[in-house]
Amino acid sequence: MKASLVIPTYNSRHLLEACLISLNHQRVAPGDSFEVLLVDDGSTDGTGELVQKLEVDYDLRYLFKPRTPESCRSAARNLGISNAEGEVVVMIDGDQVLTPNFVGEHLRAHRDRSDLVVIGFRTYLEPGVVDLAALRRGFSLAALPPIAEDDERETIMERLSQNLHNLATRWHFLYGCNASVRREHLLAVGGFDEAFKRWSFEDVELGYRLHQRGLVFVHHPYAVLYHQHHGHSAVRQHADWRENFALFTAKHRQPEVACQWILDRFFDPDENDLTWTELYLRLEYAVRGLQGRLPTTGAVEVLQITDDPAGALRAITERAQEGHLLVVDRTDDRDLPLLVQAVATPHELFYFKEPDPTAAAALIDQYTA
Repeated sequence: MKASLVIPTYNSRHLLEACLISLNHQRVAPGDSFEVLLVDDGSTDGTGELVQKLEVDYDLRYLFKPRTPESCRSAARNLGISNAEGEVVVMIDGDQVLTPNFVGEHLRAHRDRSDLVVIGFRTYLEPGVVDLAALRRGFSLAALPPIAEDDERETIMERLSQNLHNLATRWHFLYGCNASVRREHLLAVGGFDEAFKRWSFEDVELGYRLHQRGLVFVHHPYAVLYHQHHGHSAVRQHADWRENFALFTAKHRQPEVACQWILDRFFDPDENDLTWTELYLRLEYAVRGLQGRLPTTGAVEVLQITDDPAGALRAITERAQEGHLLVVDRTDDRDLPLLVQAVATPHELFYFKEPDPTAAAALIDQYTA
């Protein structure tokens, strides 16, 4: 199986170099391969010169797209997708540093199923400079600035379920910084919508269309990358967010799309009095309400797994057809987190991987009280 990594970039040479160097250390399974399509959206900072001099040991294709009034992330990503040769398209940004198993983990998730949207999270780094010389020798956290915080989406899953497919708003979790899907599905839904010119929503809107296509959304806890810090204007981001929100809601009239307005309060610098997590929980519960999903208490079976992942998966699949199920996975198996998320069920399927004893007890109380 072959993966095509599509990386859009624009005047980010100082961040891009670490990203491209980290790709030198990728390890994939025998018979698998990957290519990198770097789409330069009209950079004027010497990005092309960097690519020419950089020593890489993977298939790197540099696609330069002259800057025009129509330039945008969506158009850049679509150019990469149209030139991709792999069955699986992996979306990342040029400000990310990848762990050595990153590509291999995305490919592993797609190996036995063709209907997945695989979403990884990003870990944010403190301001600082990557030690490029050390990174060339091999991936090491010591070469990176200190970790600042985990991905905000992680908190939602820790609160509600690490089964992403159980979230009513799972399509909103598709961020272009770490996600993969079979190329056939991207082509079938028309790729990214190039009407989204500014920051935000171009990736989430694609997620919504893939959701409408019936694909299964899974979170991949082992597809790990690190986000290099760079500044931004909160005022500009909020203006971009509102403009693209208007495009999104004009294109999709469904009420769950309109519910995303709940998040505006976080992006508005004058009204930012609640955390993203607090607002996102409101969004998730609002969409559940639209679907008629009432809070589940008292009728949840608890299944604690300590061994035999294959047998556990059979038990989960069977019991999830009978009623609501809470799975506490205490194994070190790396396949079960993905497989559980792909279990089809008309009921609630809550899943948590290796919680500490106190957290596990709290989860059981929360869902069975």
